[in-house]
Amino acid sequence: MSYFVAIEGIDGSGKGTQTAALVDFFQTSGLSTGTITFPRYSETLTGKQIGRFLDGQFGTLENLHPIPISLMYATERFESRDVICQKLDDHDLLIADRYVGSNFAHQGARLLGAERQEFLQWIEQVEYGIFKVPRPDLVIVLDLPAEVSAERVARKNARDYTRQVTDLHESDCDYLIGVRDVYLQLCRENEHWHVVNCLTESGEGRSIEEIQNELRSLITAQFDLTTDAAN
Repeated sequence: MSYFVAIEGIDGSGKGTQTAALVDFFQTSGLSTGTITFPRYSETLTGKQIGRFLDGQFGTLENLHPIPISLMYATERFESRDVICQKLDDHDLLIADRYVGSNFAHQGARLLGAERQEFLQWIEQVEYGIFKVPRPDLVIVLDLPAEVSAERVARKNARDYTRQVTDLHESDCDYLIGVRDVYLQLCRENEHWHVVNCLTESGEGRSIEEIQNELRSLITAQFDLTTDAAN
């Protein structure tokens, strides 16, 4: 089995860009490196329904309880479990652009206090206990304030799963603040979760290259790669 890394973060934090750059780097370093992105909108039965949900076809967020929505996301990973396991068997390193952490954060953000904690424990049991999807060795959260996320999302190209400029999650800044809070909570509570800041202390955006170097260092340190592979 390979080493499994999940890249997480709110919308606009650069997960796709950084994941692609990591795959290129580690492949060039001589590691067989695979990748997978969730949701798999056009590749799974459930992914197509997730696309409809994010397009607003099932209603607004405030009218949809997080438990059935979280089950849809978890089911899509269960549907993809054989693909994930095969990629882990075939590669030294697997990097996921979004994974179970997204379910924790995006659905947990709509609950508060004890109800949120109960939900996080419940979805942990559903995803890893009942559906038995592989657990990542390392989770990295690209941290970005919600207001900066909104600015970046507005500049994104159109997505094929929604007819809207922003999807159901991206369009609500207060909701994204909650998502970020859950991500940071999980980083505090889990030793294999790490935060990488996308902004400097003065609030300026860090370069893609600077963030990429920090991600590489985190992975090489955990994976115990040779000095040649890390440089």
